[in-house]
Amino acid sequence: MKKSEKILITSILSLFLGVLIFGPHFTIPLLISSSILSGCYIVGGLYFFNFQKNKLNILVGIILGSALGVFTFTLWLPVSIFRKVLVSINIIFSILLIGLWVYKKNDFNKKLKFIFLRSITIAVFTSFFAFSSVHFNVYRSLLLRMLTPDSSLSNNLLMFEKIDEYEEYMNLKKYDLAIVKANEAILCGKKWKNYDTLYYQDFSGAYEFLSNAYIDNGDEFFNKNDFKNALSNYIKADSILTHKEHKPKYVKSTESDIYWNRYNLLLTYNKLLDYKNYDSELDYLIDNYLKVKDTLDIDYHYILENASNNYYTRSYYSDAIDLNKASLIILNQDSLNNINSFKNTYIRLIKNYLITDSTETAKTYLKKYEKITSNNDCRYLFYKIRILQKENIKEALEVAKKACECFEQKNISSSLFFSNLLLLKLELENSNYKDFEKQIEITQDLISQTDNKKYNQSFVDELLGYYNSIKGNYIDSKKYYLKALNSSKNFEEVQKNSIKLKIAQINDELDINYDKNNLNLSILNFLSEYESTYPSTTAFHNDLGNINTGFNSKLSDSIFKVTIECHKNFGINKSSKLGVAYNDLATNQLHRKNYKKADSLYTIAIKKLDDFYGKQQNVNQLICYSNIIESKLNQKKYKEGLDFLKKAHFTKINCFSKEVTIYDAYLLNLEGDLIKYNDKNKSQSIEKYNQALNIARIYFNDNHRFVKILNNKTEL
Repeated sequence: MKKSEKILITSILSLFLGVLIFGPHFTIPLLISSSILSGCYIVGGLYFFNFQKNKLNILVGIILGSALGVFTFTLWLPVSIFRKVLVSINIIFSILLIGLWVYKKNDFNKKLKFIFLRSITIAVFTSFFAFSSVHFNVYRSLLLRMLTPDSSLSNNLLMFEKIDEYEEYMNLKKYDLAIVKANEAILCGKKWKNYDTLYYQDFSGAYEFLSNAYIDNGDEFFNKNDFKNALSNYIKADSILTHKEHKPKYVKSTESDIYWNRYNLLLTYNKLLDYKNYDSELDYLIDNYLKVKDTLDIDYHYILENASNNYYTRSYYSDAIDLNKASLIILNQDSLNNINSFKNTYIRLIKNYLITDSTETAKTYLKKYEKITSNNDCRYLFYKIRILQKENIKEALEVAKKACECFEQKNISSSLFFSNLLLLKLELENSNYKDFEKQIEITQDLISQTDNKKYNQSFVDELLGYYNSIKGNYIDSKKYYLKALNSSKNFEEVQKNSIKLKIAQINDELDINYDKNNLNLSILNFLSEYESTYPSTTAFHNDLGNINTGFNSKLSDSIFKVTIECHKNFGINKSSKLGVAYNDLATNQLHRKNYKKADSLYTIAIKKLDDFYGKQQNVNQLICYSNIIESKLNQKKYKEGLDFLKKAHFTKINCFSKEVTIYDAYLLNLEGDLIKYNDKNKSQSIEKYNQALNIARIYFNDNHRFVKILNNKTEL
């Protein structure tokens, strides 16, 4: 080795060590020294390498010098292909020498050995700087030691450092820290380009990383049902992707990112019941879909299905049906691979047709569902119940029991809860109150296994409110209704108003005053915004009519006539809602003392109720019989009244067996009146009044109108 070469190599090593210890002060001398040695090798191969063949010495000098010369430009990033080729030639040369050394280990030329060592050393040194990624921490750290802190390249390398830290935090799902690092990467990128927005495209990926962190953070909040924070993150992601400083390198890809983040916004607005913004996002997604996709494919189906669910919730049933049918057209493009999507769309159509009382069409889609599903599909049983619930509540009850067993075997917690909830409703409709009491405990226990416990508890509380109102436990009924109303913020407006009407009915039963006119105005305004009236939704109308019976009979009559006309328009003759509407219409006539008209309407009411429940099976029939008895008393048709009293007693026993309820008090009062006016037996009638009074005091206080009436009767 020549003395000059030793001096240069020593200088390079010392300066490199100086860079490692003291930083960029030694960078320029290091690069100059390496370039001098590189030049010496290139032009002085004959001088530095004393191998037998001069041409080989020149070639070796050019190979080693060129490779070492690459290090001189190590701060020019990115590394060009030409520089990588020069380093690669030396690596290949080193490999050939290794092969030669292995082949001629004992006879390996000493001078060639020195060339071999130089080549290997330069290959290792230069390949590190030529082929290392900026994401390699050691390489990046060495470059940063060679650079002044505020240099353009230094900021570029720091940007990559922040991106690497960002990716680590993303992998750990520490999105808040990932957001901090992405913001720092953007700041480094701006410094790298000296805040010249014309060149911001060179680090556009940093903006996309930041938006991804916000989106993933939003997804995490969304999955935890924290929709407000999810929305905040999605909005921030959108503001980043659409920011004027963001100059995307791949415009189509960014447009797609923006589009699908808007889909996230759509889903979140749906959960927050912010329908104004939901509709705005839906319009955007529909209008811009073909800008990010070439054809209407399965992704478009998902958008339509979400919109369909939203419209169903908002009672836009005809629009929801149209969207479902459009979804089916898309699914038919690849029917074999979309079986589950077909099933879900059929279910949505069944739900929509059920609530719009197109029962036969619902049956058609249930048959289509049956053809593409397995024999033990629990959802098939569930929607079979929903159809039977409109036609045959006894058969529906039996299928409901099978559905509960099915979901229990498959251990699907949420579905098991809702199937048990449906079973509870059917137990009430079939007047199986003892079975209801057993079933409510099972259903209550299932809530703990569901995700949205508070929301699901509200459904149970609402049913308990209804059950207690049937039993005459009005104070408990009101307590449960209020709990359901106040504990769930997720109830739709129709459900909230329905519960408010139930509470109003309870207040009427308890003689509690409230602003009935204001409630009427509120409910009527709500109904005016309703898309359409369907028979299945007229229970709502019946409740509104009921609280106005004897108060605003004109309004009450018009509301009940909506129920009757609606059923007539849909060709539905078999419905409990019809029976209830005719009963309350008759009661309005009773208050007007139009007894013949009242009796005619009561007769229709009983027939409608018998058609739906079977004869003398339900509390609605018991109420109707009680009203008929009152009408007969007013007309002094006591024998007819006694006949209906027997039917009422039989109905009461079928409903409640030997259990004493408020209806016993009502029937004893009516029986006392019949005895008093028909048999002229004052003492026996007073005995009945006293029995009624003792029961009434269990349910009402002494200031209640019914208790006062009975007190007056016992004193006569």
